[in-house]
Amino acid sequence: MGAVKSEGNHIQEIRIKILNSAKELLAEEGYRKTTIRKIVERSGVLTGSIYYLFKNKEEIFKSMLLELTKDCQRAIKSRCGSESPLFQYAAVCEVELRVLAEYPIIRDTYRDGYCSGLIFEGMVKQFVNLARDLFQGTVHECSDEDYYANTLLIKGGMYACLTELYFKQKIRFANSRKHLQQMALILFGASEAETADILQHIDEKESLWLDIGNDLVKQPFR
Repeated sequence: MGAVKSEGNHIQEIRIKILNSAKELLAEEGYRKTTIRKIVERSGVLTGSIYYLFKNKEEIFKSMLLELTKDCQRAIKSRCGSESPLFQYAAVCEVELRVLAEYPIIRDTYRDGYCSGLIFEGMVKQFVNLARDLFQGTVHECSDEDYYANTLLIKGGMYACLTELYFKQKIRFANSRKHLQQMALILFGASEAETADILQHIDEKESLWLDIGNDLVKQPFR
């Protein structure tokens, strides 16, 4: 039993090493320029070991994004655990949008990710799980079908916000963020008064979202 546990820990250590190396490269060079060969060189993990854990670069990137979302959830729960589930859901969306606005190379990487069916599906499933975990047992709990439909609209809206950052026409990204948050909250049953209160509270904690976003980008996975 101990040997099996030790082997599992070793595999997890290798997986985290691969993801951290990929994360560093993606932050430096973007998705398109990051290759399996560069990940091998950066991580010191043999090519065979990488392909044992991941089928391809898409799977590495999908896993990395899922880890980032988990870390974001943990950070928000740690620092905003007394807030409502609706607020915490909106906060996760806010942090992601803030990171996309602040880091052009992360933005480019996300845009490539959104264009991959495999990666985008992984993003949607992760946010379905986020909603299910937060809303279970509350008045905002819904069916799996509704979780999926709502999440697909929200992630599609986040992609629209991301794409808007590349437009030649000058925009007020803060307005787009606000409209997306309104849509997300209403889809999960927030009242008009609740929505207005949450959005105001989100604005008041602007520095917190930037701090969490910076930590997510710069801190290694553990």
